[in-house]
Amino acid sequence: MRIFKVALLSLLAVVLLGCNEKTDALAKVSISIGAEFGKINPDFIKKYQDEESLTLFQQAIVTAVKNEGIVNMASPEYDVQIIDKAGNNYGYHLWLGDKGQNSSLMHVKDTHTIYTISEEFTEKLAALVHP
Repeated sequence: MRIFKVALLSLLAVVLLGCNEKTDALAKVSISIGAEFGKINPDFIKKYQDEESLTLFQQAIVTAVKNEGIVNMASPEYDVQIIDKAGNNYGYHLWLGDKGQNSSLMHVKDTHTIYTISEEFTEKLAALVHP
């Protein structure tokens, strides 16, 4: 768990250091229909490698706000696999809100913590995620 937190904080630090570096951090984002907690469904329905999409996913994750308290969520709606330029692999569960709503994000290796994604990013992510 500690190694994951260090890796995630390192990725976030790279993202926050500068505009040019933030798109260099991510290499690929793949999306699948959620199957079960703690695992990424490898049957991807969407894959993104373009700078604009990678930047959007990165900004949505970096700006997500940690929720306090005990998490009790329905099965994941979507799974998101992120691969950075160094080849590191990160997995998230995503519950995508409707227009005007927030979305929720959870790291697959920490199913006790949930993060809220703003309405603004929910709308932008919906355009990329929905098949």
